[in-house]
Amino acid sequence: MGFFSNLFNNLFNKNKQKKTPAHISERSKSMTIDIQDDCFVINGNRFEIPMHVDALSAILGKPRAVKFKTDPEMRAFLEELEDTPVTNRVNYAWDDLGLMCYTLNGKVINAFGIHLRKQNHNSPANPKTHFGGKITINGQHWLPIVMSGDDEDTSRHVILGALSLTASYSDYYQDDSTRDETSFTAFEIQLWKGD
Repeated sequence: MGFFSNLFNNLFNKNKQKKTPAHISERSKSMTIDIQDDCFVINGNRFEIPMHVDALSAILGKPRAVKFKTDPEMRAFLEELEDTPVTNRVNYAWDDLGLMCYTLNGKVINAFGIHLRKQNHNSPANPKTHFGGKITINGQHWLPIVMSGDDEDTSRHVILGALSLTASYSDYYQDDSTRDETSFTAFEIQLWKGD
């Protein structure tokens, strides 16, 4: 689909996404993720920052790896953006959990993703199912915290200590007063050490 087709579909709700997640595994329904200012707590297991793929794999199981070629221009862009060398760009997906992460060296996680609904874009690194468990932020329901964040037109952005959380909308034109849990498609959490 081209730009104008996407714009037309968004404006006139053609092919609008369903509000209910289509594919949720039984395993993900029993999961809990608490996003804290300096760590994640997944099913009672605390993951400090910097977070490593091996530590997550020990709890979540072996992920599917998607390796990316990085041309010199992209490498320079990412290294300036992330302030770290790019040596082995690999994304990992836990397909049955609706979870994924990005790495620039194959091991240390730069960003962690939680897929709540069908995505508007199809990346080969997207998990094949959606997360169906419970998500909290610092032990509280996530929605009020996300809604208090900065509106970025297509998402909400919240700084949580050493984490930067972006929650993407499913409908960019929806009135904020009507947004609820079903209004969001995914969380992307950038992991960085705050000053």
